[in-house]
Amino acid sequence: MSLGNNINLVLLVTIFLRCSPSLVDDKSILNYYGLNNSDNRIIHLPKALQEVSGLAFKDDKYLLTHNDEKGIVFKMDVRSGEVVSEFSIGEKEIERDFEGIAVVKDSIFLVTSKGTIFKFSTPGKYDNVDYVKINTPLSSKDDVEGLCYDEKINSLLLACKSQSSEEDAKYKAVYEFSLTEMNLIEKPRYLISLKELKKKFDIKDFSPSGIEINPINRNIFLISANPEVIVELNSEGEVLNAKVIDDKNHKQPEGIAFLKDGTMILADESNGKKAKLTFIHFNK
Repeated sequence: MSLGNNINLVLLVTIFLRCSPSLVDDKSILNYYGLNNSDNRIIHLPKALQEVSGLAFKDDKYLLTHNDEKGIVFKMDVRSGEVVSEFSIGEKEIERDFEGIAVVKDSIFLVTSKGTIFKFSTPGKYDNVDYVKINTPLSSKDDVEGLCYDEKINSLLLACKSQSSEEDAKYKAVYEFSLTEMNLIEKPRYLISLKELKKKFDIKDFSPSGIEINPINRNIFLISANPEVIVELNSEGEVLNAKVIDDKNHKQPEGIAFLKDGTMILADESNGKKAKLTFIHFNK
């Protein structure tokens, strides 16, 4: 190969590297959300969802949600806020502390606070569906509070409110359940340092209640209900940003989801007021 061709090749490689997106996005986009704006769209939820918990999109039109007491899934029209259908898992009503929901193609997953996963398919004409129950090494000591799907690694992410060992008390963990291997990876995928949150962002405490991946940059967003906090991580688990959410607008944020355009949706339990969904636009 001639010297000229070598130079051209180097230039092409350089241009490619400069134009290619970074494997890890180190830029926070949390500041582009008006979390406490008074003009954010609000949908009040029906009585059956006053204890609303997880959120997940079946597509950009329909949102799936559930309460934290029974294995009943509600399908909502995002535009109108109307519940268009509901179904239960199993012929007999299952009472568990359900804390998160995720959609993976034609499958739906619910997780309990003990880390038990229920897998089932989107129902047809019937109002209940068969399910597969998947036990994990997690327990009530871990207190799973959030669930989402990470397409890049084909895994579910489980956010824990607490830790099962005293030595981990200064961290909050996010575990990975591999859908390829159908098992829980023993080592946490992410560990969020409470010391770092306090030092960098003056966040005094953080107890995850929901988790979702933002489609804009693939960063992970976690919310906390008590205290009301939102945290943004990159795909390597680095904390990029964290903010306190005004409890006047969000008494108890329990679920989080995103539309394809980046619009954030927060679900608040009733906590003395009507449970609601809040739509927060991405404004860059």
